[in-house]
Amino acid sequence: MFTRCPGCHTVHPVNAALLATGGGRYRCGKCNKVSNALESLFDEWPRAGARAAAAGAIPVLGLALDLDAAARSRQDPASLDDPTDTGTKAPGSGARRILRTAWILGALLVMAVVAWQWAEFRGEPWLERPGVQPTLIRLGLQEPPPAGPVRDPDRIHLVSRALTNHPLRPGHLRLSATIVNRAAQKQPYPEIEVTLLDAAGNIVLNRRFTPADYLDPEPAPGAAMAPQAYLPLVLDMEDPGVQAVGFEIQFR
Repeated sequence: MFTRCPGCHTVHPVNAALLATGGGRYRCGKCNKVSNALESLFDEWPRAGARAAAAGAIPVLGLALDLDAAARSRQDPASLDDPTDTGTKAPGSGARRILRTAWILGALLVMAVVAWQWAEFRGEPWLERPGVQPTLIRLGLQEPPPAGPVRDPDRIHLVSRALTNHPLRPGHLRLSATIVNRAAQKQPYPEIEVTLLDAAGNIVLNRRFTPADYLDPEPAPGAAMAPQAYLPLVLDMEDPGVQAVGFEIQFR
């Protein structure tokens, strides 16, 4: 719908919600004249010389105008968005609410993905953080872990490592490392297998260390590594000579 200012003849687009809010009265943004849109209302853009419906005639509008709803809206503007209200609603308000909700949900999803990727990048997977897996189990989104002790060496991750000459014992090497248990439950301390390699990838030295070799004091029977627990350790071994140029670490 359109209305034409009787002062400067500027044509303004209007809708039932705007008319209802002001009871038909408006102020022209060009000449500031206050007029009644209902006195110069057109269903289509008015051509030059077109005249609005005569006084007393019932104009044909694109949307029904409920004057009772207009009175209610002046007292309670929120009533226009009330689905139980019989008055005229602003066109597209429902679509705008749906679009706004979709944007909010999309933003939350993007934030969740970014947080997930950041945790993976930092080496702290989101699903393995304390408190996350118990929540997923309570929601039925993940199976609870087995009740008995579990040994899962694949969930033991190497955080840092450095192989240097032993500071006190000539002819020996010292491996300093930090490991973490990424499993959701406790598991026994792993055995650590260290393999020294030459330039061709051949094995020069292979040593396996038990928990008694790197824990001080020796762990009690049944002792286990807690979830998300970081453990620094030091391993000493013989130096096979200059042919050892690389090394591998595996958990058993």
